[in-house]
Amino acid sequence: MKKIIPYSLAAAFAFSAFSAYSGNMYFKNQGRFSEDTSWALDESKTQNGTVPTYEDTAVFYNVGGVSWITNIDTYVGNLILTKGANLSFGNQVLNQSVPANFTVNGAIKAQITDQRGEMVFGESFGDYEGTAAVEINAGSLEVGCEVYDNRTFSSYVPASLAFKFQSEQVTNATLNVGGDVKVGGVSVDGINAAATLSLGLDNVNVAGVMHMASNGSGYTFVSFAKECVLEVGGLSSLVDNKDVTIANGAGKAYNSSIVFKNAAGTDCQYIGVIADDGNNRNLEDVKGVVNITMDGDGTQRLYSSLKDNMEIKGSQLGTYTVKRGRLFMDNSRIASTHRLAALVMEGGEFGAAHYNSTSIGTAYFKSGEIRGGGFAFENFESHNALELLMTDKIVFSETLAKSADSGKIGINFTSKDGAALDLANYDYVIAEDAESIENWIEIITAGDLSGFDLESKLGENVYDANGDFYAIGVENGVAIFRWVESLDNGYSLQVGFAQVPEPAAVAAIFGMLALGFAALRRRRR
Repeated sequence: MKKIIPYSLAAAFAFSAFSAYSGNMYFKNQGRFSEDTSWALDESKTQNGTVPTYEDTAVFYNVGGVSWITNIDTYVGNLILTKGANLSFGNQVLNQSVPANFTVNGAIKAQITDQRGEMVFGESFGDYEGTAAVEINAGSLEVGCEVYDNRTFSSYVPASLAFKFQSEQVTNATLNVGGDVKVGGVSVDGINAAATLSLGLDNVNVAGVMHMASNGSGYTFVSFAKECVLEVGGLSSLVDNKDVTIANGAGKAYNSSIVFKNAAGTDCQYIGVIADDGNNRNLEDVKGVVNITMDGDGTQRLYSSLKDNMEIKGSQLGTYTVKRGRLFMDNSRIASTHRLAALVMEGGEFGAAHYNSTSIGTAYFKSGEIRGGGFAFENFESHNALELLMTDKIVFSETLAKSADSGKIGINFTSKDGAALDLANYDYVIAEDAESIENWIEIITAGDLSGFDLESKLGENVYDANGDFYAIGVENGVAIFRWVESLDNGYSLQVGFAQVPEPAAVAAIFGMLALGFAALRRRRR
């Protein structure tokens, strides 16, 4: 009977045992991973070795053949790959009752050398019939983050790692990473080698954070080579004006998904492109989409950036769903013809935000639907919005719809560091009471509205929105919401602020406000 070691346990002992790995074993050129004759004790491959165990590091350097994985269970300490490395599951794993398991307790590292060529995990079933499920487990994964053996080469070429499990004989292919994934970010000056990771897998589960960075002027690219669901504990890329992209394979018709599972307290910033089909495509050539879901208790921030390009032709046609946590976005550098995603709010909070909190961010969508959750505007203070009357904004070019059972929508003004918007600091600029507000700040625009209360008219093309929205994170005053309709630009949700003389008077203020609105409507009939 096969004994299955839960991956969570394997990952747990991996890190404690990392320093205890006994040595390196070098793959010779071609053969079965599980046979002693395939391994050497030295890089020159003159001394015969043994099959590496969970305490060893398996090294693939200067190889040109295939390493066939023929056992149902394979365990190794670390795995170092360079150009030409090819680990393929053989026909021996077909028609088994459990997935073929390849576990690297420590790190998989696809490293930079002076030799060009792809590094591959795949299958080699030949003409044999049958099916197999494949599961690859690793403590961490790195692509193009280190130079092999810290050597100095006369040139450095791209590091490319590909998981190739598109065959119909593979019923499911899963990659589990217990820690972080790093793509690019080598620390050696003068290296401009690209770093690419191709995910021809059904599922990728990353418990940690995926860090992406450029190697000098080289590009960094994570591609979905088949319909794939990537679940990740956060996405990070921290430098502007670089070439960092996540997308489907060019011209492919499948739909992939990124699910952010950021843990509570996690706040990740990604500066780069997430697009359906690369970062330079004509819209008519795009056949698949990349959907995004926020389903963690932490925060994820996405800022679209590609070098100095202010009209990025990276299409966004998918659905962005917020279920939990906080998702912030700015896609103002995406070409207006290409930012056509739909926003669906089921819970949590969504906001627009630039990676530099002193700059104004804008999130563009084609449409939106609010089933639950709310919106967050955390930069009112850093933008001095109450004086300058401008801040981050969410834009829907077509319809923003509110479901009948969604309830009132919270608008959260709490800052990034958790401080409420204290109106006592702005008593010189805000109104004395709700009826005398003159300064309004636009926070959401929509081409059309559905499901919102537009019956409470305050004036010509002005509607009371307090029945649909309420403020969170405001102290020593009140926030008032209204819709303003424009024949040319649809609807604008605006917020104004008023003082409250005493905390005990808050209820009275709202009562007077309701009466005032009612009287105003009567006078204008």
